Amino acid sequence: MASRPGEPDRQGPDRGPVYTVAQANRLLPSLIPVLRSLVVQLGAATDAEALGRVRSAEGHNGGGAAASAMLQAGDRVEREMEFLKQHGILLRDARSGLVDFPAEREGRPAYLCWQLGESAVEYWHQRDEGYVNRQPL
Repeated sequence: MASRPGEPDRQGPDRGPVYTVAQANRLLPSLIPVLRSLVVQLGAATDAEALGRVRSAEGHNGGGAAASAMLQAGDRVEREMEFLKQHGILLRDARSGLVDFPAEREGRPAYLCWQLGESAVEYWHQRDEGYVNRQPL
């Protein structure tokens, strides 16, 4: 089955997406707001001060506004993670917005590596390596 223009081809034994550099770059305008939201929402959902307020309110009012804010942030994190899952994008570091796009290089499985702040997908690494081994395309 052929993919639609701009979408990754579905290949490989896991039937997951395999991105070209152009396809990954076309997805960035949709991906950037998702990752920015994840950075903010994970911070809110794991805020130590808010967690302290929730814990101190246990047995009284359930944590009130602090608990509600943490639950809402958690719900938004779930929605953002669903976007990544639907597109087969692997989140490597939520705090820096580091992701990998499944790809192929010279006929071998690889990852296209990108993080928030970079203007385009310009790096890759082997599937059994990570960020420290990424190389320019």
